Amino acid sequence: MSSNYLLKYLDARFIGELLEPPPQHKGMVVTMSRDTGCDGMPILEEVQKNLNNDLKGINKKHPWSIVSKEIFEKSAKRLNVDVELFEKIENQKDRSFVEEMLNSFSNESYPSDWKIKKTYREIIESVAKEGAVFILGRAGVAIVEHNKRNLHIKVTAPFEWRVKKLMKEYGSTEASAKKHILRSDEKRDDLKKYYMGRKVHFSDYDVVFNEATLTKKQIAQAIQNIIQLKQ
Repeated sequence: MSSNYLLKYLDARFIGELLEPPPQHKGMVVTMSRDTGCDGMPILEEVQKNLNNDLKGINKKHPWSIVSKEIFEKSAKRLNVDVELFEKIENQKDRSFVEEMLNSFSNESYPSDWKIKKTYREIIESVAKEGAVFILGRAGVAIVEHNKRNLHIKVTAPFEWRVKKLMKEYGSTEASAKKHILRSDEKRDDLKKYYMGRKVHFSDYDVVFNEATLTKKQIAQAIQNIIQLKQ
């Protein structure tokens, strides 16, 4: 890929944000954040199935969809950038990381890390602007607009409950399960904090579910009911 192409794309996107109004959303956007060890996709797939089965008339042309990791894959393909670039951005606290990556392409100067993250934000916003979409993770709560139309959800559970769940599902030792949860939760919190500009609190979510006391089916049904009441 040409390094100049990436530069031109990012610069054009940056200028465009200053000149153009924010994207107009056409429908509800639901974001789901989850603590490591809690379920996400199985819950959203159940809600998606039920909502799409209930669609009638013209709404059938715009069924509910779920996006998550494919945000990286689609954007990377569109830009001819290796998907690992986007993956590594999410894992980095040091904002000089991307500069080092881009500088490895040639001896020219390249955009800073924040400019790459700004592109990532725009990708999330472009996915959300059509509505009828679930965004699982990806700092959605910190990027997607907070208003009476959208819905921001968090699925959590006590730390020890999550440790036992990982041990059972993956055959992990207690020590390795604890280590994985702590590292993964920190990474997710750092990404949300970057976009929110501060730590994300429980009060930033519209609804918080405790998976230790609720089944996946109960959580899915509750989410479906809320969505239908809000529409």
